[in-house]
Amino acid sequence: MMFKFDSRLLILFLIFCQKTDKEYCYKNVLVGGPCEIKFYTCSEYTGRKVLNEIDFELKRLDSLLNYFSPHSLVSLINREHQAVIPSDIRDIFVLSDSISRLTDGLFDISIAPLLEIWGFYGNEKRVPSKQEITSIKALVDYRKIKLNGDDTIMIPENMKIDLGGIAQGYAADRVASILKNYKIKSAIINIAGEIVAIGNSPRKRPWTVGIKNPRGEGIIEKVVLSNRALSTSGDYEKFFIVNDVRYAHIIDPKTGYPAVNYASVTIFSENAGFADGLATAVSVMGAEKGKKFLDSIGITGIIYYEKDGGLERLESK
Repeated sequence: MMFKFDSRLLILFLIFCQKTDKEYCYKNVLVGGPCEIKFYTCSEYTGRKVLNEIDFELKRLDSLLNYFSPHSLVSLINREHQAVIPSDIRDIFVLSDSISRLTDGLFDISIAPLLEIWGFYGNEKRVPSKQEITSIKALVDYRKIKLNGDDTIMIPENMKIDLGGIAQGYAADRVASILKNYKIKSAIINIAGEIVAIGNSPRKRPWTVGIKNPRGEGIIEKVVLSNRALSTSGDYEKFFIVNDVRYAHIIDPKTGYPAVNYASVTIFSENAGFADGLATAVSVMGAEKGKKFLDSIGITGIIYYEKDGGLERLESK
């Protein structure tokens, strides 16, 4: 006996079984800034489980990478000059070293002593003397950071590390990994301005992200993202002004002085941690040199800088 298959039954089955994706949102202040993650899934069980895993991972990273917490892994390294590190945290040191080598040391996680003497860790920001800068600058050198085996890091005495220039991007990548492990197809991750877009928005179009106006309120332009990351560094985030000179928190490891000739640098990449560290280095390079560097390595970037009282824009190819 032969049975005929009625395709109408399959259509009805699909209609009644199809579920609408629901938005889930995570908000907190961790890893040095506000965190907001939105993602979409039709499974309430998956949604709740993902939210719990994101919360656990961000709190774990904050407890390990926070420069200001005396109980963090970073503080332990700075205090004891060596430590055993988890395998996944080793990855952030390897990535930092790679970016440092790529940029000839313009990104350097051993920058902490310079940030300290400029007052960016406290409320008393100041311009140090040339002699003080020269003395402290000798303590900054990423090449002296040693990763031994799979789980040990060592730094020289008097050196201090600060992962603030890459930790937020790295955290965004870790959240993206969690979402992808659960087959989430649509999500936007914002860890203190470090952005990762997974898939498209619920409107079936790429996500729209605004770049902040570095010299005013609101945004200066909008860009679209899908399965990419974006990082923006700017001289408007932490700065002080003395005698009409703006001193921002991104410091050139080679001169010991805050970077100049940029207002904001936005880097696009597949990896938020890489974009985060690279945005810092390109800020140090300045607008023209930064664009040439990005062109040479095939990375897209948007740079704003001041000229004749206004803002000029450069974009790498």
